[in-house]
Amino acid sequence: MTTPIKLRLNQQQLELIDNSVKAGEGSDRADLIRRALREFVRSRPAAPAAGE
Repeated sequence: MTTPIKLRLNQQQLELIDNSVKAGEGSDRADLIRRALREFVRSRPAAPAAGE
């Protein structure tokens, strides 16, 4: 299940996304943004569990 969200980007950010999609790095804008979020989460250290 996915939940739609609104996202405000400046022109430069939107062009970066569109150029990345055109280069085949994602099937569409949403796919590319989901991929970027997954990569961002993987690059961060694990958060401590609640109560620790």
